[in-house]
Amino acid sequence: MCAASAALAQTAPPQYYGVTYIKTLPGKAEAYRTFLETDAAKLFQVGVDEGNVDAIYMLRLTAPYVTGSDYDYIQVVWYKGPPSLDVTPRSVWDARAKKAGFASYQQYIDKRDSLAKLVRTAWRVSMARIGDMKAGNYMRTATYQVEPEYRQEMGRFLQEYTMPLAQSRMSAGGLVGWGVTRPAGAIMSDDEAGFSYSVSNVLKDSDTLLAGPGALTEEAFKKAIPGKSYATYLNDLNRLNAHRKITMTRIHEIVCVAGTPPTVTP
Repeated sequence: MCAASAALAQTAPPQYYGVTYIKTLPGKAEAYRTFLETDAAKLFQVGVDEGNVDAIYMLRLTAPYVTGSDYDYIQVVWYKGPPSLDVTPRSVWDARAKKAGFASYQQYIDKRDSLAKLVRTAWRVSMARIGDMKAGNYMRTATYQVEPEYRQEMGRFLQEYTMPLAQSRMSAGGLVGWGVTRPAGAIMSDDEAGFSYSVSNVLKDSDTLLAGPGALTEEAFKKAIPGKSYATYLNDLNRLNAHRKITMTRIHEIVCVAGTPPTVTP
């Protein structure tokens, strides 16, 4: 793990997860969603039940939603241990597909490919993750590009301030989960990935998301992080903001979930 993420480095092995971006075919959006909530959900659950992964879930892009977007769904797979570079034998996939009610894995693939196409895949490393998620929740994700000499500072800030503030919001209700992601350093650099950190908040529903968290008062700050200085927090935030920028903000609906993403502690 690179030095830039040392402030959020885990003592345990890196927690990888994979993301696959998917684009529905013209006129197939409704049928694809039904496919995810029924057939695909069954196959995802088989993978979880066999102990191969901790969780698999599907996200639907909701904002900003434009016809020019190259994807409208994301499949997220949380691996147990590092992902394998080996190809899983077709016989293994066939066995899983049969448990999910398909005659073969090819039958599953044929149905999926009649509704959508795979756009691209990537691996990520979770630096921290707390809370839960379920179908019907909404996820707001902001990706940051941070100047190289301030990436370690960003990690420290997220651990020292942002994570306990998120825990306090979860206790108050509305916020369901929170997490921080970095590019998988073994695969690509921050510059190649296009971001340094990705921060996600899982909200109870769309109304909660659109209402926003509200302004952080000094009283709320001291309740969430006893013993910390609110003035120092603001100074640190303003200094860091001069050396980072949000490159993208996306809102996704959680469509289906099999298993539970693991808690990841720095």
